[in-house]
Amino acid sequence: MTTSKEVPEGQYEDGDDLDLDLVDEKPLSWFDVSAMGTGEMLFTAGWAWIVFIASAYGIKWTLIGFVAGAVVINIAWWLYREMITAVPEPGSIQSYGREAGLFSLGTSYFILYAPVYGAFMWLELLIAEGLLTLLFPDVPVAIWPYVVIVPVVVLNLMGHQITGKVQAALVVVTLVGDIVLAVGVWWLFADSGFWAANWESPSPVNWLTLFTVGGLWLGIMAGILEVQQVLVDEWQNFKQSRDVGLLSAAWQLWIRQIPLAFAILASAPLAALLLLPVPTVGIVQERLGQATTHPLFYLALITMLIATYTTLSVFFMAMGKIVALYAQQGALPRAFGRYSTRSVPWVAILVLAAFALIGVYWRDFTFIVHMLSMWSATLYFLMALFFIRMRARKNLDRPLTVRYGVPLAVFLLIYTGLIALGITVLDWHAAAAWFALVVVIALYDKFVVPRTKRGGFYRAQVLRQRTDASRL
Repeated sequence: MTTSKEVPEGQYEDGDDLDLDLVDEKPLSWFDVSAMGTGEMLFTAGWAWIVFIASAYGIKWTLIGFVAGAVVINIAWWLYREMITAVPEPGSIQSYGREAGLFSLGTSYFILYAPVYGAFMWLELLIAEGLLTLLFPDVPVAIWPYVVIVPVVVLNLMGHQITGKVQAALVVVTLVGDIVLAVGVWWLFADSGFWAANWESPSPVNWLTLFTVGGLWLGIMAGILEVQQVLVDEWQNFKQSRDVGLLSAAWQLWIRQIPLAFAILASAPLAALLLLPVPTVGIVQERLGQATTHPLFYLALITMLIATYTTLSVFFMAMGKIVALYAQQGALPRAFGRYSTRSVPWVAILVLAAFALIGVYWRDFTFIVHMLSMWSATLYFLMALFFIRMRARKNLDRPLTVRYGVPLAVFLLIYTGLIALGITVLDWHAAAAWFALVVVIALYDKFVVPRTKRGGFYRAQVLRQRTDASRL
């Protein structure tokens, strides 16, 4: 284990480096990083989201929406691959915003990763609560979110974060669990009558439905761009990480999620599934009996609890550093950027823990889903916009030359704009709340941060003229 001393007061203002050794940092292989990315967020949310989409639009439109979302993801990857080749540095979204002359928009997404990721934790804690209540029905429900989150926070504060190799092993467990559960549910519970009844949309369909459902699917896929950034930053072979990292991560996720989710959709009417707090476990329990000791029931519980704990651990490990970095840039109180002698951003972790627990008391699942869908749609819109702006620059040492880049970026702007419109028509309150967050953060970064001592120093360094990342 490596350690570093606490950053002295005033060091950042003096312009000294803030390089801090990572706790338990080890070289990561392709599988380590890929598994960490695909397992970090979406196991417990993905199936629920698929059921959530199907409950409103039926299986047919769920499939169509998946294809629509996959088109966005693959076009974004085509553009992202070129941008990260031209500007190969961490913090890519912020970097692309800088190179596109829209730095504050890039920064707004950089910092909003933390609360967006935290909203995923709200869903995770709700699911963990449901799982543990199934195991121990006589224990008060309110205790379970704290039972889940407190040990993870303590371990992170002590510097015992889940490493890539441990995460990879845990993801293998959930991967095997996914496969076995999918086979078991299809074999034991699937019924062609339920599948046929759930096929058509129970809601009215119009020309915006394609874009609305695609946006809801993008909410599931939103973490994939982050996975790509992790892969490129951590995987030692840059060319391989750039060329196949995202696609491997994306397809691992989809191959894992879809068979199990569709097995569940073939096992009961949509209205019944929507009433189950945790459909993956609930459908097994309902069909096998309340007092079941069937191994399939415990397999579902164990794999989902593992996924919940690993997701929370990565949340505190990754997002704590983002919050601390933003504080070091001058955009948050300085205390948020303090590190302990174990190289842990302890203040940021405690703040994130408090934020994650808000979800215990916020039960509006639909509002959260729609906000996350808006986040992912506008994120890909900005990626296309940054690409077009960077493509127009003539002074980059490595110009953007990818084939069909501009027409694909224009198509992505229009496509994601229509997706944002579809989500706005569906839930304008969630859309307005998301846009307000982006505007507030961007304006704060543009007009307030440069007037602070730390923020002024940071921006003077990061916004100076450059044509190539090697001059940072």
